[in-house]
Formats: sequence, C-alpha cells, structure tokens
Amino acid sequence: MLILCYIYPMHHRLQRSFGPWLVFHILEYWYFYIAGTVCLYSLHYFSSDLPLMAKSLGDMAMSNKLSDIKISDFILLAVYILFFRTMSRLLFFYPARVQQRNLRMELVNRLENSLPRNFAKYNEGMLFQTIWNDLNRIRGFMGFAVLQIGNIIIAGTIFIPKIREFNSDFLIAFTPLLLCVFCFSIIVYLFYPLTRRNMDEYADVQKFLIECYEAKKTIQNYHSEQDFYKVFSDTSNKELRTFFIASFGRVLSFPMIKIGVGASLVWAALIVKQGNLPVSDLIFFSSFLFLILEPLMFLSWMGIVTTQGYAAWTRIRELVTDLGKEVDDEFLKNNDFTRPELPLWDNKIKLNFPNSQWTVLIGDTGCGKSWLLEKMAELLHFNKLRFSLIHQEPYIYNDTVAGNIFLGLDITDASLTKAKFYLKEFGLDTLNPNLDDLLKMELGENGKRISGGQAKRIALIRSIVSDAEYILWDDPFSSVDLILESDIVERLRNDIDLKGKTFILTSHRLSTVRSCDEIIYIDKQHGIIEEGAKSSLLNTNSRVNEFFKKQMV
Repeated sequence: MLILCYIYPMHHRLQRSFGPWLVFHILEYWYFYIAGTVCLYSLHYFSSDLPLMAKSLGDMAMSNKLSDIKISDFILLAVYILFFRTMSRLLFFYPARVQQRNLRMELVNRLENSLPRNFAKYNEGMLFQTIWNDLNRIRGFMGFAVLQIGNIIIAGTIFIPKIREFNSDFLIAFTPLLLCVFCFSIIVYLFYPLTRRNMDEYADVQKFLIECYEAKKTIQNYHSEQDFYKVFSDTSNKELRTFFIASFGRVLSFPMIKIGVGASLVWAALIVKQGNLPVSDLIFFSSFLFLILEPLMFLSWMGIVTTQGYAAWTRIRELVTDLGKEVDDEFLKNNDFTRPELPLWDNKIKLNFPNSQWTVLIGDTGCGKSWLLEKMAELLHFNKLRFSLIHQEPYIYNDTVAGNIFLGLDITDASLTKAKFYLKEFGLDTLNPNLDDLLKMELGENGKRISGGQAKRIALIRSIVSDAEYILWDDPFSSVDLILESDIVERLRNDIDLKGKTFILTSHRLSTVRSCDEIIYIDKQHGIIEEGAKSSLLNTNSRVNEFFKKQMV
C-alpha cells in the first residue's frame, strides 16, 4: 500500500473521491497513526483493569476490608490512563490539522491557476464556505471520527474477551445498546441530504453578509435600501428552517445511546438477580459499560461529523471539478498572442499588439474594451506568459502599502527603490511624505482608508514592479488630472526597465491615447473600426479623430 503513495502523489489529494482520499491520508501519516494506535491500545489495556479493581473495591467494602486497598495502584493506573489518553488524541488530531492546511493550500493554488470563468458561478460566500468551513469539517472528521473508530475497534478487541472470561452472559446485555446504535446510524443516513442542503444555504447567508456591507458604502444608500433587509430575512429564515429539520435527526438520535446504556444496565441487573450473583458483579459490568460509553456516546457525534465531512468533501470536489474543466474555447487554442483573434459580442476580431509597444483600445462605453482585455489575459494565462492585469476598480488587500505593491514578490533593494520612486511620481506621497512610513501604512479592507484613485495608483505600481512581460491596464489614468498623468506617462516611457514590456491599455481620454504607440478603435456591432499607428490616426481625417471630436463637443 505504501508504494501507492508514490504512484499517486499526495499533491493530488483533491482529485480523489472520499474513500480513497481517506485511505491515502492515513497512509501519508502512517507513523502518526501507528503511534496513536499503540497509545489507544495501551489506554484500553490499562483501562480494562479498572472493572476488576472496582469489583474488588466493592467486595472489600461489603466485607469491611477497605484498609487493604492499595491507593498507589489506583494512582498509577490514573497516570497511565491520563498519559496514553492525551498522547492518543494528540497523535490523531495533529495529522488532521496538517492535512487541513495541505488541502487548503492545494485548493487555493488551484484557484490561483484557474481561469476566473471556471469559478464564476461561485459567489464569495460559497468560496469562503468551501475554503474555510468545509475544510474545518474535514479536519473534524479526520481528527475526531477516525480516532473514535479506532477507539471502538480497539476497545472491542480488549474488552470483549475480558467480559467473556468473567461472565459470557454479560455480553448479551450489550444488545440493547448495539440496537440503539444501529437505529442512530439509520437516522443520520436519512437526514444526510438535509445536512448538505443546510450547508449550501448557510453559504447563501454568508454571501449576503459579505456583499451587503460592500454595497452600502455610500451614505445616500445606507438607509434607503430597506428591501435588502427583507431579502436577507427570507434567506436567513430559509436556512434556519433547514437547520431545524436537519437538526431534528440529531436531536432524535442523541438520546438513543443513553437509552441503550440504561437498557443494558437493567438487563445486566436481571442477569445478576437471576443468577444469584454478587452485587459486585454488577459493578464490574457497569465499569465496562462506563469505559465503552465514551466511544459510543461520541458515536452520535461521530455520525454527524462523518456526515458533515462527507457533505463537505462533495462540495469541495464540485469546486475542484469546475476548476479543472478543460477550456474548449477555440480562441485559446492555436492562437497567436501577438496577433490574437478574440471574441467580441457576435464577432471575432483580429488584433495587433506589437511587442515592446504601447497599444490602446478605444470605443464607446460598453463596446467591450474591458472584455477584450480580460480575454487577452486568459490567452496569456493559457500560454503561461507573465502578465499583470489591473481592472478599473482593482482590489486592495487589508494590508500595508508595501504588502499590496509587493504582493507575492520578494522585496529587493532595486524593487523597493522603484516602488518609492513611483509612489512619489504617482502623487501618493501626499498620504505621507516619509516614503518608508508610507510603505508601512495600513490600507484597510479593499483600501477603505484611501480614495479609489489612490487605490488604483497603488495597484498600477504593483504592476510596474512585477516581473510581467505584458502589462494590461483598464482605463489606468481616469482618476488623475492631466498634468499628473503627463508626468506619470513620461516617467514610465523613460523607464529603462519597462522598455521591453508590452503595454495594452483601454481609455476614453485623448491624453492617454496620445501617450501610446498604436490605437485600435472598436465598436460593438462592427468590431474593429480603425487601427494603426498614433501618428497616422490622430490629427487627420480618421475615424479615431472624429471619435475624440465628438467627445469634445
């Protein structure tokens, strides 16, 4: 079996179905589980002495010989039980925590390397539910359920022979308990679909919580959108109803273990009475019942944790399957990224993006400029080329200025110097004239401590210091005045480190278009209206020139 670990690498954990994944997880951390099993065996081996010691204590009490008790034996037994109980839990829980980390990193890596379209149907709440909550449930299953399965198996192999050796009739007294456990398992199985549905609806509630406060940033909308409260209330009530029905199965199953324990204890008492056995024999039975009660009591939780773990794994696998879907778009296959043929509405247009040049896409609002930029990014991603795409409203992480600029990059002296230079050139030194302190400034969630224009300029600097071959900017200078834009462009065009990079921009501003080398004028209905060098399209009778004359009017 260990050879299989090398045939099927562990970094493909998320490609397996639930059962094989669990087997490979145990094989991956076999040394922990072997040590944990040894500790579990030692725990139950020493614990199995407790019933005989309890019976002996009862006999001594009835014969007034309590002075013969060796307290040291009880203390030593307690030490053994405490040690092996602690170690067994640690050895089972730790690999579960490590596996959770590994699964989360693999899932994030798959998201990182997947096209956004592959997970477009998943809202923020659903992604958070999968990456965080579902993997927490997987960890709970691995650490808790696997431990309790081992607990029950090992306890049975040690306790049953000792009970049979003492009085085999007592084994029959466990029948009510086993019957209740079976009924419990059936109930948990029947309520599994509701457990899964409740997890999906819980993700919907998270989505509303995440999106509503993001949407209500402006004062004028803060109190006016009362209809949102009703939608959120309906969603919450739906999740609550499903939770109640799903929990009904758990509530119904919880008492069954206790009912089984009580019935087994009564049965054992009848055996003692009918056989005219000493009362201390009932102490012996009840002591074993107490020892097996813990894993069986946890069996109710184990069934729930297993159900949630399996449901969580199916949700994770659905996301992984979507992330791994083959891209069947023809434009990504056998497409020249220097002269790509990209889809635009109902057309396909052939574009020209000369290497080491600045090309700008212009056109009416809504004609598809941003769409083409994203399609170009997909093509570059498909061809494994380094690129940086900055949207019109880029996301700013809840981190420092430096953390947002050097996102995922190692900071070198050269890149740090370049970042400071452009922070000043982009007019961001108004936030703090001390550039070292500015780099340490916390920006808040999505840059809420700075303006939208400042956030965009920080994102542009992130793009500049990156090691990208292609730099894609969506309307980059819309938030700065013409004078600052002119200074920024001049610095960028004169930067020797940027000379070999290919810039592809979109813009509505004539000032931005004048700073580029090539112009492509597109239209929603007709595709490319006009394209060519800036020198041949501006200040002539071109369609591009007419486009900007209309803007001025």
